[in-house]
Amino acid sequence: MNQPTLSKNFIFNEKINGDYLFSLYADDYPYIEEVFAVTLQHFDQDFEFIQAAYEGENITDLKKGVHKVKPAFGFVGLTDIQQMCAAFEDACQQATDVSALKAGYKSLMASLEEGKLIIASEYRKLKDFNANPL
Repeated sequence: MNQPTLSKNFIFNEKINGDYLFSLYADDYPYIEEVFAVTLQHFDQDFEFIQAAYEGENITDLKKGVHKVKPAFGFVGLTDIQQMCAAFEDACQQATDVSALKAGYKSLMASLEEGKLIIASEYRKLKDFNANPL
Protein backbone atom coordinates (compact mmCIF):
# COMPACT_ATOMS: atom_id res chain seq x y z
CA MET A 1 0.00 0.00 0.00
CA ASN A 2 1.35 3.42 -0.98
CA GLN A 3 1.64 6.15 1.61
CA PRO A 4 0.17 9.51 0.59
CA THR A 5 2.72 12.16 -0.27
CA LEU A 6 3.19 14.58 2.57
CA SER A 7 3.11 18.21 1.55
CA LYS A 8 3.85 21.12 3.78
CA ASN A 9 1.89 24.30 3.26
CA PHE A 10 3.26 27.80 3.39
CA ILE A 11 0.90 30.49 4.62
CA PHE A 12 1.37 33.68 2.60
CA ASN A 13 0.72 37.21 3.81
CA GLU A 14 -2.97 38.06 3.46
CA LYS A 15 -2.19 40.65 0.77
CA ILE A 16 -0.62 37.99 -1.43
CA ASN A 17 -2.99 36.09 -3.66
CA GLY A 18 -1.89 32.58 -2.70
CA ASP A 19 -4.32 30.92 -5.10
CA TYR A 20 -2.81 32.89 -7.95
CA LEU A 21 0.72 31.92 -6.89
CA PHE A 22 -0.33 28.27 -6.69
CA SER A 23 -1.75 28.55 -10.24
CA LEU A 24 1.65 29.78 -11.42
CA TYR A 25 4.04 27.60 -9.42
CA ALA A 26 1.97 24.85 -7.73
CA ASP A 27 3.85 24.07 -4.51
CA ASP A 28 7.37 24.69 -5.87
CA TYR A 29 8.40 26.77 -2.86
CA PRO A 30 12.11 26.89 -3.77
CA TYR A 31 11.17 28.43 -7.11
CA ILE A 32 8.77 30.86 -5.45
CA GLU A 33 11.63 31.86 -3.14
CA GLU A 34 13.81 32.50 -6.19
CA VAL A 35 11.11 34.64 -7.84
CA PHE A 36 10.82 36.73 -4.66
CA ALA A 37 14.63 37.10 -4.52
CA VAL A 38 14.88 38.27 -8.14
CA THR A 39 12.01 40.72 -7.63
CA LEU A 40 13.80 42.21 -4.62
CA GLN A 41 17.10 42.43 -6.51
CA HIS A 42 15.55 44.67 -9.16
CA PHE A 43 13.10 46.61 -7.03
CA ASP A 44 15.22 49.58 -5.89
CA GLN A 45 16.56 50.35 -9.36
CA ASP A 46 13.07 50.18 -10.89
CA PHE A 47 11.58 52.27 -8.07
CA GLU A 48 14.26 54.95 -8.52
CA PHE A 49 13.64 54.98 -12.27
CA ILE A 50 9.94 55.68 -11.68
CA GLN A 51 10.76 58.42 -9.16
CA ALA A 52 13.25 60.07 -11.53
CA ALA A 53 10.77 59.97 -14.40
CA TYR A 54 8.09 61.62 -12.27
CA GLU A 55 10.45 64.25 -10.89
CA GLY A 56 11.73 64.89 -14.42
CA GLU A 57 8.12 65.19 -15.62
CA ASN A 58 8.75 62.51 -18.23
CA ILE A 59 5.40 60.78 -18.68
CA THR A 60 6.77 58.37 -21.29
CA ASP A 61 9.48 57.06 -18.96
CA LEU A 62 7.06 57.07 -16.04
CA LYS A 63 4.69 54.81 -17.95
CA LYS A 64 7.62 52.65 -19.09
CA GLY A 65 8.90 52.23 -15.52
CA VAL A 66 5.49 51.30 -14.15
CA HIS A 67 4.95 48.92 -17.06
CA LYS A 68 8.24 47.21 -16.19
CA VAL A 69 7.38 46.59 -12.51
CA LYS A 70 3.77 45.58 -13.14
CA PRO A 71 4.38 41.90 -14.01
CA ALA A 72 6.83 41.47 -11.12
CA PHE A 73 4.01 42.16 -8.66
CA GLY A 74 1.92 39.54 -10.38
CA PHE A 75 4.75 37.02 -10.20
CA VAL A 76 4.84 37.43 -6.40
CA GLY A 77 1.06 37.34 -6.02
CA LEU A 78 0.53 41.01 -5.22
CA THR A 79 -2.19 41.22 -7.84
CA ASP A 80 -3.82 44.32 -6.31
CA ILE A 81 -0.59 46.27 -6.81
CA GLN A 82 -0.28 44.81 -10.31
CA GLN A 83 -3.76 46.17 -11.07
CA MET A 84 -2.82 49.58 -9.61
CA CYS A 85 0.17 49.64 -11.96
CA ALA A 86 -2.10 48.87 -14.93
CA ALA A 87 -4.50 51.65 -13.94
CA PHE A 88 -1.62 54.10 -13.52
CA GLU A 89 -0.26 53.12 -16.94
CA ASP A 90 -3.67 53.94 -18.40
CA ALA A 91 -3.65 57.29 -16.58
CA CYS A 92 -0.22 58.04 -18.05
CA GLN A 93 -1.57 57.28 -21.51
CA GLN A 94 -4.28 59.91 -21.03
CA ALA A 95 -2.21 62.53 -19.18
CA THR A 96 -0.72 65.53 -20.91
CA ASP A 97 0.96 66.83 -17.76
CA VAL A 98 2.57 65.11 -14.76
CA SER A 99 0.52 67.22 -12.37
CA ALA A 100 -2.58 65.31 -13.50
CA LEU A 101 -0.94 62.14 -12.18
CA LYS A 102 0.04 63.45 -8.73
CA ALA A 103 -2.59 61.72 -6.57
CA GLY A 104 -2.29 58.43 -8.44
CA TYR A 105 1.49 58.61 -8.31
CA LYS A 106 1.59 59.15 -4.54
CA SER A 107 -0.82 56.26 -3.98
CA LEU A 108 1.06 53.95 -6.33
CA MET A 109 4.45 54.72 -4.80
CA ALA A 110 3.12 54.06 -1.29
CA SER A 111 1.74 50.73 -2.51
CA LEU A 112 5.04 49.83 -4.20
CA GLU A 113 6.93 50.57 -0.98
CA GLU A 114 4.48 48.47 1.03
CA GLY A 115 4.80 45.74 -1.58
CA LYS A 116 8.57 45.70 -1.20
CA LEU A 117 8.23 45.23 2.57
CA ILE A 118 5.79 42.35 2.05
CA ILE A 119 8.02 40.71 -0.56
CA ALA A 120 11.08 41.01 1.70
CA SER A 121 9.22 39.56 4.67
CA GLU A 122 7.80 36.67 2.66
CA TYR A 123 11.19 36.01 1.09
CA ARG A 124 12.76 35.62 4.55
CA LYS A 125 9.92 33.32 5.61
CA LEU A 126 10.27 31.27 2.43
CA LYS A 127 14.03 30.88 2.98
CA ASP A 128 13.35 29.53 6.48
CA PHE A 129 10.51 27.33 5.23
CA ASN A 130 12.63 25.84 2.44
CA ALA A 131 15.63 25.33 4.73
CA ASN A 132 13.56 23.13 7.06
CA PRO A 133 12.09 20.29 5.00
CA LEU A 134 9.64 17.82 6.52
